[in-house]
Amino acid sequence: MKSLKIFILAAVAIVAGLFAACSDDDFKAGPAVSGTQVYFPESIAAEYSIGDEVSEIVIPVMRVVGTEAQTVAVLADDKSGLFSIPASVSFAAGEKKAELVMTFDRTQLEDGTDYPISFLLNDEENTTPYGNSQLAITVTPWPWELLGTGLFRDDWLSGMFNGNSVEIEVPIHKHKSREGIYMIEEMYGWPFLTEFFGGSQAAIESKVGLNYTPTNIVLNASDPNAVFFSRQFSGITDKDPDYGDYEIATLKDGEGTLVDGVITFPVQGLALYCLKGGQYANKNGNFRILLPGAEIVDYSLAVEYDSMRVDNDGATSAVLTFNYGADVTGIGYVVVPSNISAEERATLAAAIADGSAKDLNKIENLDGSGSVTEKFVLAGSGAHTVVAVANDKNGQPLTADFVAINFFFTGSGGAAAPDCDVQAQLGLPSVLVPENAAKYPDQNNLAFSVKGSELQSVRTYLNKTEIIEGAADDGLTPEALVDTYGSDLSAAQLSAANGAGFLTVYSNRDAGTSYTLIVKAKNIYGKSELVTAECSTAQIDYTGELVIGNYLMQYELTGPSGSTTLKNEFTIVPQEAGNDVDFFVSNLGTKISGISWYAAYDSAASTLTLSGIWKGDENLGSVLGGWIGISETEAVAFISKNPSDDQSKGGDPIVFKVDPATKQLVKLNTNLQVQVGTIEGQSVTNPQLVAIFNADGTTIAPYTEPEAGTSALSAKMQSVGHSAVKVPYRSVADMRLAGRRNLLKSNAVSAGEGLTCPVRTLSVKPERCEPSPKTFGRVATFKLVDSSARLAK
Repeated sequence: MKSLKIFILAAVAIVAGLFAACSDDDFKAGPAVSGTQVYFPESIAAEYSIGDEVSEIVIPVMRVVGTEAQTVAVLADDKSGLFSIPASVSFAAGEKKAELVMTFDRTQLEDGTDYPISFLLNDEENTTPYGNSQLAITVTPWPWELLGTGLFRDDWLSGMFNGNSVEIEVPIHKHKSREGIYMIEEMYGWPFLTEFFGGSQAAIESKVGLNYTPTNIVLNASDPNAVFFSRQFSGITDKDPDYGDYEIATLKDGEGTLVDGVITFPVQGLALYCLKGGQYANKNGNFRILLPGAEIVDYSLAVEYDSMRVDNDGATSAVLTFNYGADVTGIGYVVVPSNISAEERATLAAAIADGSAKDLNKIENLDGSGSVTEKFVLAGSGAHTVVAVANDKNGQPLTADFVAINFFFTGSGGAAAPDCDVQAQLGLPSVLVPENAAKYPDQNNLAFSVKGSELQSVRTYLNKTEIIEGAADDGLTPEALVDTYGSDLSAAQLSAANGAGFLTVYSNRDAGTSYTLIVKAKNIYGKSELVTAECSTAQIDYTGELVIGNYLMQYELTGPSGSTTLKNEFTIVPQEAGNDVDFFVSNLGTKISGISWYAAYDSAASTLTLSGIWKGDENLGSVLGGWIGISETEAVAFISKNPSDDQSKGGDPIVFKVDPATKQLVKLNTNLQVQVGTIEGQSVTNPQLVAIFNADGTTIAPYTEPEAGTSALSAKMQSVGHSAVKVPYRSVADMRLAGRRNLLKSNAVSAGEGLTCPVRTLSVKPERCEPSPKTFGRVATFKLVDSSARLAK
């Protein structure tokens, strides 16, 4: 489900300045908009490097309302007078995108010269304050000189799809006049994509739904210690219009380094953007570019505090273990009896490199990767810092790559290491960040803060309280959940948590729903602490006539072995404030967390109708009547038949009758069955019926919670009945099962009357909640499927 897979990068900023830290101005309510809302999209390149064969540049123009044909005036400022620019751009009826085509004579342009051009959409009635009505670009005739062939290893697209680990050769150019600016030819072209996905171009286009436009990517390494990609098109376009172009960018505080021709970035230093938002990339820190002629060396160095030893004479010693790379020839280190700052560590590393550091220890004549253990006498207990610098293959200190850790030395009879100090809070934006409440309404957002001291790491996991409680019922503790499915705060976020506190917003949550935050923190002395916080989002303001909330649906099924009363508790909530006809229905038929059905209320007909579309999976269309993969191994089928239609194939809309007087749901007008089965390839085997509710005999009434004193578990069982399937969450792996949910080719098997409704329980695996606040898209694994399989676009 897309809404569970991609997250926008809150509380961070990309180097090019697209995002910035929250300010009061960011959250003031904007003006109302009207007209067709024409704008220049953010993805337009700011710089165009054109080759000798290029004679035109196409500038896309977008609009929000695309019903009628429209022509919009365009003003252009071209001081060179060498570019022919139309005075207007035209949209066809029904189209939301148009193209402004600028032409020129390439022979009249001078190589290496920048030609600035600016544009203005000159239509105040149809532009919008929320989109760019102005655009400035620079056209530069081909400024690149081929350096040669380099190597590129990806960890960017792997944030969106689980593919093969790929390192490919790529042509790399340097800028003729700007030192440190490089251009990589088609980094994400078909040679990369076919190896990454393990399939042909045709298969990737048809099955994964990706297109590629030949695109060169520019890298700015003018400062070798702050290398970055400005936000730019990667060449990859998702055919799903909700995702569109994939863009690469470097985040603020995520800048990389260029050392001896090797370019690397820190973990989560990159971002992948699309129309749905953005997500962290380089999650494993494997993204790397080797410039032509670069040599790969391993100068890695890590140090760990191992233990305390007591000699026969009572002297206490600390034991440190150094793990080093294959090309490290020596290590210099100093142990300081205090917890020193980052600036003091850097100063000490420089002193180690030039040999002036006091109490300098040296490890020499290292040959090949390995580890070495050092023991040295420490008399007193307390916090200590060790700073270490590796020597390269020529014996020269690598000052920029020094390592430093804190450890707590107890000493003989000394005090234990300080406990981990961390506090976490989950609350409504109107309470925790009232200045931002207009942008983040309490109905769909939660604010989260964490603060502590001397924290080394903080890992968080947020999910619905019922899901976390369900995990506990199945033996998964909060600590196990956060360890397995949580996400770590970035270095910048951790620094904030150790200071005034880190505060951000989890957006796009369900209204009127309890969420639990699990935080596991570890301090610099190795002590851990687990804390939790719970908060419910506010109910959506609702003034409509349809009675919303929880309903209990019951049906008595009679079979060879007797009668069984099937029960199902489902929930109706409004889609948005002010809308009294559109709703979401969850837990229908059986409880599968994360599935909400679109529903429309017709007061004249006294019906509530579910068309078969799931929230977040709108691209699938109706899912009724077929198998839908919901995990790596399991699929579900919802079969809905109009009882008056003998030819029904099981994909009819689900219709509820509403009492005209009470405005409550009272009857099911459709026969509904729910089946589960096992996924084998692109087929489903072993289908089993888990719920059946026929129009004739099913009763529906508002559901009230059990009386006080009833246990939470028994209340849950009373509400769903013994025959329902409890699937409170899905595994991380199922998010990565396919590019989108698979509609599998097997047909759902109609269950005949008289079945005893055998119960099959789906596997219980925790769902990974989005590790970063705002949530919009998907993480997926590419899987080639049978061409006859119906896949989501």
